Amino acid sequence: MPAGMGTPSRGEPYPRVFFAARAWDKTDNRGMLLIENAFSSIVLTAQSFNPSVFTETWLSEYGVLPTDKLVGVRVFAPQVAQFQTSEVQVLVAPPKMQITFPILAQGEGPELACRIAVRTVELLPHTPYQALGLNFDYFVPPPEGQDFNAYDRALFGDGGSKLLREFSSPDARFGRYFSRDYGEARLKLDVKPVKAGPQSKDLLQFSFNFHHALPEVALEERAKNLSRMISAWGQLRDYSQQLVELGSQL
Repeated sequence: MPAGMGTPSRGEPYPRVFFAARAWDKTDNRGMLLIENAFSSIVLTAQSFNPSVFTETWLSEYGVLPTDKLVGVRVFAPQVAQFQTSEVQVLVAPPKMQITFPILAQGEGPELACRIAVRTVELLPHTPYQALGLNFDYFVPPPEGQDFNAYDRALFGDGGSKLLREFSSPDARFGRYFSRDYGEARLKLDVKPVKAGPQSKDLLQFSFNFHHALPEVALEERAKNLSRMISAWGQLRDYSQQLVELGSQL
């Protein structure tokens, strides 16, 4: 684990690391770990979200997102707001605002997504926010030349439990669920075999959810806490990638 990346205690704020200087390659430093694809999402949950606030004019005039960055079909209605750039997709549908973006491509997607989230919280501090989710999904193939089922079984299907004995056939697939406190968040990691991509390839999906439940404090204080937590996206991305590397090695 790199210096400064120690595990924070429960309730301890994350260090203010906004974006790591490096962009993670599709291989680790030994050239062993391949990542087929990876996505992240920032999810704000509130007792009430007002999608009608989100218009092209509001986004541009208040510094959330310049109009010239918008692409494709967009919807701005009282019940829902949906818009996108070339790298970021945003959906506001009560009770959530979700921002989704790729994290392996070289571009401004992560920085833009975090900026949209932070600026929205700054502009709407009286929204009764309840929680923040910082989520990461990685899709990992087996090592070159290795059978996927054998790889999956070696990672997650070995053991002496009676339940595993019922899944001893060659076509059995395995996954695992992990959960622990990590800093101010509850980390939930779900690893499972999936078929994904245009060729429906067999891959392992590592799904991370860093769930931040906001304390019952004044709304302005909740908004400040949210902005600080969102700024830890880069640190949590790096930690999740370390766990993918650990979890995909035999």
